[in-house]
Amino acid sequence: MKLRKKPVMIATVSALAISGSIFVNSTYASQATKQLKAMYNNIKVIYNNQEVTVDASQEPFMVNGTTYIPLRMMGDVFDKKVTWDNTNKIVNVADKTTQVPQTTVDTLNSQIQNLQLQLNTATAQNTTKDTTIAQLQAQITSLNTQITDLKNNNTSSNSNSTTLNKLQTTLNNSYADYKGTSANIELTGNSDKLKVNIKVTESVWNDLSTSNRRTLLQNIVDAIHDNSTYDEATVTGTVVTKNSVKLLTFSTNSSNSIIIGSNVDLSTVQTTLNNDFGTYKGVKLSIELSNDNDEEIVFRIYANKGDWNSLTSYQTNTLFNSVAEEIDSAYSNMNKKIYGFVYDSSNKTSILERYNGS
Repeated sequence: MKLRKKPVMIATVSALAISGSIFVNSTYASQATKQLKAMYNNIKVIYNNQEVTVDASQEPFMVNGTTYIPLRMMGDVFDKKVTWDNTNKIVNVADKTTQVPQTTVDTLNSQIQNLQLQLNTATAQNTTKDTTIAQLQAQITSLNTQITDLKNNNTSSNSNSTTLNKLQTTLNNSYADYKGTSANIELTGNSDKLKVNIKVTESVWNDLSTSNRRTLLQNIVDAIHDNSTYDEATVTGTVVTKNSVKLLTFSTNSSNSIIIGSNVDLSTVQTTLNNDFGTYKGVKLSIELSNDNDEEIVFRIYANKGDWNSLTSYQTNTLFNSVAEEIDSAYSNMNKKIYGFVYDSSNKTSILERYNGS
């Protein structure tokens, strides 16, 4: 290929500059001057496959086979800032910096603050919503639990009612005609606590011995405990007349044996006795009652020893019989055995006299 050569320019130049331009291969040698032959040969610069536009004053050239490209031109190509320090003979190449106006910075900061406020507000609203949602979910869970419990209770109640009705029918079939009492047995309660209500013919019941009464009640309790649903139930009960007048109450101890009570409040009977016999033949008395088991009533009379000894045997026997009759009357002919003791009021362990029972 035939080169088109421009006329050769011969000039005296610094080792750092030709035609007022700064070149790539500048050196830091001491200042000197040389005559150089620069050849301009339409040298092109290609950057990323594109030709770089070259100003006529900065056209690349060749000297002694070396191609020189103006550094300032290449700085523009690479977006660098090129400066010449003539005093120190230094070429400075640095990244270009753009000064952002303060108004722009202030505007951006204001936008950031507004966005931060919006973010804080949204976060607070979400927190409130999350709390409300959690509370509602807890309420829903609680209500669902209540519904489940109610369903379970209904199922259990229905099952218990069916079992209880069957047991009640069995008991009535077995004991309704016991000794002619025409007993009608009703059951209420659950597998933990069961109440028995027995309606009987009063006159027939009163004619029964204590042993027969105990047998009936014990048989009923045993039949209840023979049922697997109620085998550990605490059983209590009441015997009433056909008109629902209470005759006695009963319960069971730890071994499921019958304990017979009554509808009589022991303290009420004791108060009545003290009102009636608190002063007897001029002697001051204090009477206490105890019901140690379901077959016996014990009364204890406390009196001054000298005053008691002043009474005749007839008077003391009359007192004993009167107290026993009042107790027996209070317990509605329940065939309880009645015993009594007289103690010295100044020494309550000293027995003055005994009543052997009725």
